[in-house]
Amino acid sequence: MTAPSWHYALLDEPGEDIRAIVQEIPGRWGRMPPLSRAVVVEAGRLLQQAGLLQKERRFNKAGTRVGLIGATRYGSLAVDTAFAATMQSQPQLASPALFGYTLANIPLAEAANHYGLVGPVFALYAEDEPLQRAVTEARRWLQNREVDFMLACEFDDLSRNGALALTVNFTIVNPL
Repeated sequence: MTAPSWHYALLDEPGEDIRAIVQEIPGRWGRMPPLSRAVVVEAGRLLQQAGLLQKERRFNKAGTRVGLIGATRYGSLAVDTAFAATMQSQPQLASPALFGYTLANIPLAEAANHYGLVGPVFALYAEDEPLQRAVTEARRWLQNREVDFMLACEFDDLSRNGALALTVNFTIVNPL
């Protein structure tokens, strides 16, 4: 299997292929770092492939409670580093656009907002097997029957020196 192309995560105006997935470009797309864009798109891609993404993309408006648990090895380190770089020469000019993305759960929150996910939405740190850790946590939430189903993902930005290197893998976790 070849590594996915994340080219769309660098575009301020994504192409029709991405628009077909997300249906409407999120209002904050222009400010989002690549990882947040990729989490929004890949969540939509999975939901679409599973036949769950309908004309009304917002699950809460359809009365469906969906949660999203993501596990990450590095959290928001890439954005934190970029934000810190904007502070080096003149701290008063630090990027407010980047500051809003200096928490690990923000890419998940962007996806939850876009798709109307009103179940639990949060990030975990997992050094080993982050996707499995997210799935395990999603199953725990499903035991309480507070949600109809959960999305679980691993997500990381390992970009260095201008080379984009993202990891975003999603799965759907249904009640047993």
